[in-house]
Amino acid sequence: MEAFVQGWGLTILLCGFIVLVFLAGWLHVQRELTWVRALTDYLGFELVADDPDAVRPPASLDAQAIRDEAQAIRGAKDPAWAQKQVRTWQMRANRLEPALAFWVDLLRQLGLLGTVLGLGLSLAYTGTDITKLLAPLALKVWTTVAGLACSIVLSAMFSMRLTAWVDAAEKNLEAWDAQRRAKKEPAA
Repeated sequence: MEAFVQGWGLTILLCGFIVLVFLAGWLHVQRELTWVRALTDYLGFELVADDPDAVRPPASLDAQAIRDEAQAIRGAKDPAWAQKQVRTWQMRANRLEPALAFWVDLLRQLGLLGTVLGLGLSLAYTGTDITKLLAPLALKVWTTVAGLACSIVLSAMFSMRLTAWVDAAEKNLEAWDAQRRAKKEPAA
């Protein structure tokens, strides 16, 4: 066990865990970005279409779900329920940027945790061999490197795109909702 802790074993395990968290974060943010893009594209097309019922067929399951929800909102008898559904879309789109911030921050914290763990293991050593004292700390610094590298990569992959798509989704959603309410008022 001492060789595992003193050597590369624990460091590789911790770095592997950080990479797994990176992959989970990437999948989560990518899935949510795909939904926001589908929402933005669908509502944008509906805004410029002459006949909302003749909207192009959805290209994905997300777009099909959005189409079905949009039709339910347009045909809703209860305006409070329809507004609640639109607000749900807004909230989901607006959660995307905090989700990215969460994953980036978590990766940084996990990297630092690995280094602090190495420091704790070094301080727990009571022998006289200086290499056994510094070995855990020297190797565990690589967890900070892994955590920071993964957080930088995740941030670089999504930061600018998220902001643009969330802003576009918000604008399309506001315009679509205003158009929907304006069509409902003369009928009422």
